Amino acid sequence: MDKETFELDDQMTYEQALGRLEEIVTLLERGESSLDDSMALFREGVALSSFCAGKLRDMKEEMVKLVDADGKVVPIDGDE
Repeated sequence: MDKETFELDDQMTYEQALGRLEEIVTLLERGESSLDDSMALFREGVALSSFCAGKLRDMKEEMVKLVDADGKVVPIDGDE
C-alpha cells in the first residue's frame, strides 16, 4: 500500500463502502500489518467512514423532504 491519500471509487455504493470498512477493521484488529500498511488502511477507513456518513446524511435530508411534520408523505413533482 502506498502513503498517498486514499480516493474512493465514484461508483462505490454505501453497502460496498461499509463492507470494505468492516474488512479494514478486521485487518487492523489482527495487528498483522506493518505500521505503514496499517496507516494506509486507517486512511482508507477514514475516507470510507466519511463517505458512509455523508450518504446517511444525504438520505436523512431526503427523507425529511419527503415527510411533513405530521409524518405524512409529501407529494413530489405532481404525485398526488
